[in-house]
Amino acid sequence: MLWLNSGVIILSKYIKNNKDFGLQYDWKKIKHEMHQLSIPADVHNPEFLPLDAAKFFVCCSERNIGKTTNWLLLGMVMNEMYGTIPQYIRQREDMIAPKALKNLFDTILLYDYVEKVTHGRWNSVYYNSRRYYYCNVDETGQMIEKAEQHFMFVCSIEGAEMLKSSYNAPMGDLIIFDEFIGRMYYPNEFVLFADLCKTIIRGRRSPIIAMLANTINPHSPYYNEMSIKDDFEKLNQGDSKIVTTQAGTRIYIEIVGATAEKKEKNSVINRLFFGFKNPLLGAITGESTWSIKEYQHIPELKENEDVHVISRQLYVLYSGKLVRLDIVLHSTLGRCIYAHWANKTYKDSIILTNEYRTDSRYMYRYGSGLVEKFLKNMLAENRVYYATNDVGCLLDAYFAYIKQLHI
Repeated sequence: MLWLNSGVIILSKYIKNNKDFGLQYDWKKIKHEMHQLSIPADVHNPEFLPLDAAKFFVCCSERNIGKTTNWLLLGMVMNEMYGTIPQYIRQREDMIAPKALKNLFDTILLYDYVEKVTHGRWNSVYYNSRRYYYCNVDETGQMIEKAEQHFMFVCSIEGAEMLKSSYNAPMGDLIIFDEFIGRMYYPNEFVLFADLCKTIIRGRRSPIIAMLANTINPHSPYYNEMSIKDDFEKLNQGDSKIVTTQAGTRIYIEIVGATAEKKEKNSVINRLFFGFKNPLLGAITGESTWSIKEYQHIPELKENEDVHVISRQLYVLYSGKLVRLDIVLHSTLGRCIYAHWANKTYKDSIILTNEYRTDSRYMYRYGSGLVEKFLKNMLAENRVYYATNDVGCLLDAYFAYIKQLHI
C-alpha cells in the first residue's frame, strides 16, 4: 500500500502481511515527523512514549500540560503519513456538541501546526457531523476551500450504541478518550467504553488507545476495572511504568510531571492567581497529584467525653476498596458514623456496593429500609466523620455515583 498525502510518502505494510490485522506502523518515522513540529519541551509529548510497547496509554496530570493537544497532533501526523483517522471520545453527547468542542484545536491553530503537519496544504480545521476536516481560510477567517475526507471522527460513550451495528473505522487506529475521569462515573462505563473500542477496532491488531485525564478522583473505577489501581496508587508525579494484566493486556501508565520550565511558569501564575490555602486547588496549581478536599476527621476525645460503639456491621465496597462505617454514640455529638479503611468483613456484615452481590450480606447502593433511611439522615446532617481524607474521597465518589442514578 502506497500512501501519499501532503508531501510524505510511506510504503505501508500490514501486520504479518495480513490486511485484517491492520497497518504495521513505523513508530520511529512517526516520532521523527512529530519531532519536526518542534513541540515545546515543557509539555507532555507522546513522541517520547513507548508507543510500540503497549496498547493502552493512561496519562494523568495537572491541567494545561498539553496532553490533549499533543495526542491530537500525533493523530494528525499519523493521518498525514498513513491515512489514519483518529477517534476522539468523550463521556457524553453534550461534550461533543459543536459548542463544546469549538476550542479543541485552538492551540494547534495558534501555532500553525495544521500547516506544518500538512506541509502547507491546509491552514485550518472545521467540525461538521462528528467529523473534523482540514480547510483553508483567508485573512478574515472565511473558509475558501475544504477537504473532502475528514481527518478525525468524534463520538461519545453515551452515543456508542448508535454506532455499534453501522459504524466502520478501518483506519481508526488511534483512539483518544479525553478527560476519562469525569465528575461522575456512569453505570458500567468502562464496559461501555470497551464495547465502543471493539466497534472501532473490530479485528485489527494495529490500534493504540490513549486515555487522558486532569486527575480529579484517585478512586476512579477505571483504575480498578483495568487492573492498574495498585500500580497507579504507587506513582508520584513524573513516574511511569508498563503494567501487564493477568490476561496479557499491556498498559502504559503515567502521572505526567511538570518540567522545571513548567514549574517555574506555574509558580508565577499560582502566585498571581491561586495563592489560596485550599487543598482542593492542588491539582490545579500542580502542587499535588490528586484533588482531595479536607473532610471532617474523627474527633479526638476531650476531657469528660466518651464514645460508645453501637455497631461495626456496616461497610461500603467501591472501586475495589472497603470502608467500615462504625455507628457510634458520642457523648457530645450524639449518634454519628466513624468511617475507616477495612480489609475484611464478617458473617453478620452489611455491605453496601454498586458491584455484584455475591451473597445475602450485600445491599445495593444505599441499601434499603432502615439502613437506607439511617444512612441518608447521617449524610444529610453531616454526621459522618472520616479517619483520613482519602476515606472521605472514596465515600464521596461512591455516593456521587449512586446519587446520579436518581435512587
